[in-house]
Amino acid sequence: MGKNIEMLKCFMKVMRGDSLETIKVIPDMYQESIYTIDEDYLLRIGINKLILDIDGTLLPADDIYVPEKLIDRIKTFRNKQFSICLVSNNGKDRVEPVAKALGLLDSYLASACKPLPSAFDKALEILDGDKKNVAMVGDQMMSDVKGANEYGIYSILVKPISNHNNIQTKTSRFLQNKMEKHLKKMGMFDHEIFYKKKGEVIK
Repeated sequence: MGKNIEMLKCFMKVMRGDSLETIKVIPDMYQESIYTIDEDYLLRIGINKLILDIDGTLLPADDIYVPEKLIDRIKTFRNKQFSICLVSNNGKDRVEPVAKALGLLDSYLASACKPLPSAFDKALEILDGDKKNVAMVGDQMMSDVKGANEYGIYSILVKPISNHNNIQTKTSRFLQNKMEKHLKKMGMFDHEIFYKKKGEVIK
C-alpha cells in the first residue's frame, strides 16, 4: 500500500506544479525500448549494472512468454560485462519464471515496492554495486523513474512494450498518461522525442 500512496502523492504534486517533485519524474534518458538503449554509451558514462523492470518494460503485463529476442538482448548486455537484476512490484510467481528464462535466477527481486528506497537497497545488494555505476530501466515515471532519481541512480524510461495492463499497472498508466500531457505543455517532457541526457535530443 505504501508504494501506491507514494505514487499518488507524486502524481498530485506534479499536476499542481511542484518543481521539486516534477524533477523526480523526468528521466536521464528516454528510449523507445530496451532494444534501442546503446549499451556502449552507458559503459562510456560509467554504468555497468542494470536494474530492469519486467511488466511493460521487458514483457507485456503478466505475459509468461519470453521471446528469443529478449533472451538475446540480455545476453548482449551480459557479454559486455553488465550485471543485471530484475526488480518488479509483481509477485514471485510472476517474476521467477521470467528470471529463469533469462538466466537470472540468482539476480531478481519480486514484490519490490518501487519507488520506495528499500527496493533499490535490496537491488544494489544483489548487484553488489555502487550508485554511480547503476541504471534503472522501466516504463513507469512514478515508480521506476521517481524511485531511481530519489535514490540517486541513473534513470532510463522506455515506452510501454504493449498497451496491455494488469490490475496493478492500469491505474498508474492512466495517471502517467495525464502526467505526460501536463509535462509536455510545460515543455519538460515529450514522449515523441527520445534523448540521451536531459535536454540532449538524439538526431
